[in-house]
Amino acid sequence: MNKIKEIRVANNSDFKLEKRAESNGNNLSGYAIIFDQPSEDLGGFIEYVDRSALDGVDLSKVQLLYNHNWDNILARTDSSTLSLQVDDRGLFFNAQIPDTTLGNDVSENVRNGNLKGCSFGFTIRNDSWQNTTSDTAIRHITEIDDLFELSITPMPAYQETTVSKRSLDKFKQQEIKSLGSELELIKLRSKLYGY
Repeated sequence: MNKIKEIRVANNSDFKLEKRAESNGNNLSGYAIIFDQPSEDLGGFIEYVDRSALDGVDLSKVQLLYNHNWDNILARTDSSTLSLQVDDRGLFFNAQIPDTTLGNDVSENVRNGNLKGCSFGFTIRNDSWQNTTSDTAIRHITEIDDLFELSITPMPAYQETTVSKRSLDKFKQQEIKSLGSELELIKLRSKLYGY
């Protein structure tokens, strides 16, 4: 059976791009997939990724790309430049972005706000549909079969989030302050990003 590869784009407020002085590179982290959040209209349907969708998925060969282009690799799990962790919120990633023309261009475009999202490429094992007779159906991805790539992209489908760049010291200070509660985190984002 041929698997149909799908790509989804997610705008992500938990992206943080920081300069690391000790490596002269950039570190990018955030949530590439956020559970139970609606996508934009994907052409007659809105999609949700269920909390169980990544259960049992092999994450050992995922690559981080720029705009889904396999020639533009930024990091990968099997070279230890990309780490992934599934938690209650979604799929968290941390990537060491290389000090290359591409890596520096992506970093600068994230810092300038030109790149605001993350996307993922996958195949489906199981899904469910609701409201299929209405103008906008609802799709729930219940099981992802293969997750083969994450991408930094300018075309986010999940609009509730953004991408940002800041220094490592400021990032650490803000992370310590935000440990208290989700309300504190919301206040911090508002202060840092002006929204």
